[in-house]
Amino acid sequence: MSEDSRDRELGMDRKITRRDFLNGVAVTVGASLVPAAGLLAQNKGPDRSAQDPLLEQGITPRDPRYEPPNLTGLRGNHPGSFEIAHQLRDGAFWDASAKPESTGNPTIS
Repeated sequence: MSEDSRDRELGMDRKITRRDFLNGVAVTVGASLVPAAGLLAQNKGPDRSAQDPLLEQGITPRDPRYEPPNLTGLRGNHPGSFEIAHQLRDGAFWDASAKPESTGNPTIS
């Protein structure tokens, strides 16, 4: 395939529409407005800010007390956190839940 036929196949022989040109300019201008510091910040490694309260107390990752989710109360698998999921699984959720009450609004069924 010659260079000319490949160019024609890609549409290089056609004029660029005003819309395509302006869209290309808009993308270029938008990309140039992204601050370089924001792009560089992506490669700085993990965010250590969640560890700051622990480190202030002298609790380091090597300390046996170091377990951020447990110390902050974000465990998730505590009693009461999984009963609803089990009710949904067993098909008993609506039996155990409070029944919805009518608001009297005719537009809401």
